[in-house]
Amino acid sequence: MRRRLLRWANWFALVNAAVLALIGAQYLWQYSAPMSPAAAWTYAVVASAGHMAALAYSPLLVLIPLLLLLPWPRVVLPLGVVLVSALVAFLVLDTLVFAEQRYHLNALTFRILEPTTWGFLALYFLLALAIEAMVAVWVWRRTALPSTSRLGWVLPLVLGICLVSSQLIHAAADPYFYVPVTAFDRYLPLYAPIKSNVLVKLRLVDRSQARERAFVSALGGVSGGTLNYPIAPLRCDPRVPALNVLLVVIDGMRADALNAAAPRLSEFASSAMRFDAHYSGGNTSQTGMFSLFYGIPPTYFDAFYALARPPVLMDMFRQHGYQLGLFSSAPVSRPVVGLDRTAFAQMPNLREETRLAGGESTVSATRDRALTGEWYEWLQRRDPARPFLGFLYYNAAIALDPPDGYPPVVAEAPGGTVQQRRRHGRYLTAVHFVDSLVGAVLEDLARRGLNDKTVVIVTSDHGIEFDEAGLGFKGHGTAFTDYQLRTPLLLRWPGHAPQRVTRRTSHNDLAPTLLTELFGCTNPPSDYASGKSLFSSAEWEWLVAGSRTDHALIQPGRVTIVYASGFEVRDPQYRLIPSPSVSPDALRAAWREMSRFYR
Repeated sequence: MRRRLLRWANWFALVNAAVLALIGAQYLWQYSAPMSPAAAWTYAVVASAGHMAALAYSPLLVLIPLLLLLPWPRVVLPLGVVLVSALVAFLVLDTLVFAEQRYHLNALTFRILEPTTWGFLALYFLLALAIEAMVAVWVWRRTALPSTSRLGWVLPLVLGICLVSSQLIHAAADPYFYVPVTAFDRYLPLYAPIKSNVLVKLRLVDRSQARERAFVSALGGVSGGTLNYPIAPLRCDPRVPALNVLLVVIDGMRADALNAAAPRLSEFASSAMRFDAHYSGGNTSQTGMFSLFYGIPPTYFDAFYALARPPVLMDMFRQHGYQLGLFSSAPVSRPVVGLDRTAFAQMPNLREETRLAGGESTVSATRDRALTGEWYEWLQRRDPARPFLGFLYYNAAIALDPPDGYPPVVAEAPGGTVQQRRRHGRYLTAVHFVDSLVGAVLEDLARRGLNDKTVVIVTSDHGIEFDEAGLGFKGHGTAFTDYQLRTPLLLRWPGHAPQRVTRRTSHNDLAPTLLTELFGCTNPPSDYASGKSLFSSAEWEWLVAGSRTDHALIQPGRVTIVYASGFEVRDPQYRLIPSPSVSPDALRAAWREMSRFYR
């Protein structure tokens, strides 16, 4: 009986692999293949076949242990029918939601479904139940006959090859920006392809060489692919004479560090616009920098990363002849930030990191000093007849790495344990060190007579935490607390008076500010961003922030964190709210914002 049940389970899964593939064809229908359509469609079909087969076989994880323990057809068959019917109903609803909203179902989206949608889901389940029951009985009767065909193991083998080969193809394509493969990632629910980090860590791929090859490939014509970005062509009339822009990003500098350990920047703040309630779009470098340059939710990161599509802001700098002086202490190609495939994508001869003349150094403070020196040299050599964009990305603060012998700001600062209090103290000392470098950069700018010709922006990609709240959250990328999300933002714009701004602003506002005020773009910011100009009086009512693997809806007084397997809601002190209610309107608005830049 066990053998017959195993045969039944295998054939039942095979039949349902075909059913799911038929339903999943809707995802392929929605797919707009980017360049090299033959390669793109070949991969999409193979990946879809393998993935749908994996979903169809997933109920066997429950059925096989059960039938081995209890080889009773009256138990195994009905349970198999129920499991597969639920899977079919979920997939049908997901295809409809994806076609309409461009996102997949998860634990939180189920909470905001309309009653009518629940009704349709129940209907799909009942229909699936009836059909699957007939299929299960038909397959069961067939398994009573002697097996003369090899299809029972050939077909699973073929589908297994599809699954494995699609994963291997993705692992090989990802480091080379091979868009015909990577652009398909978000189309399948629960799809988790292997990323390039695996091959890089195994030293099977040289990231720098891969990037150069990818750039050459991109020159061959990367289309918008699956993105609808910007929503409308930009209509711009840049101001004359053009202003320079200097963007200083201090990795990991949280908002309260400005007063605690940055005297030079505090002094600079008195001559600038200081935004006291400013938030990053993420608690990691990757998500924070994405929101800073693109001004849209970091949930789009994978799609832009896959297509190597730079933001319209960087398009404008390049189209209008800006000289680009981009200096980063740590490599911009690190997977944790990915600037080489997002903000700085398609940029020839990109300077990926600070390399020291005497050899490599792992000391962030040393590299930060070298970065500042390289900036002075570049500024001296630039063509003064053309405007410039300067980008300085300091690393010593997040690395808690001040120079040896640097006077400490404090021995200990607030934190959960003695170790965290000491780490916090070392962090503030590192911030103080970076502050001294940035202060010198600003003085140099004034010495060269560039203050009246240069927009200066000082901010951070995200904050950092030392378990001050006693909830166990440390570092960054671990929670969506104010410690990890709030950053300083100082903006000195020639012609605008200094002031302190207390309304809620975010990194999403920077791109609209520069595009409207610097490049004279008349489009509504919603054509290319989620934020508003920093010179407007608008403040956000909700904000989508991202982390490494999850994201959150930030609202005044509550944070809703969305995981792959569920969600949770926390109060202003970041304590869990038991049995929380959700905010359907805000959630629906956030999901629309997270999907409207997709085709």
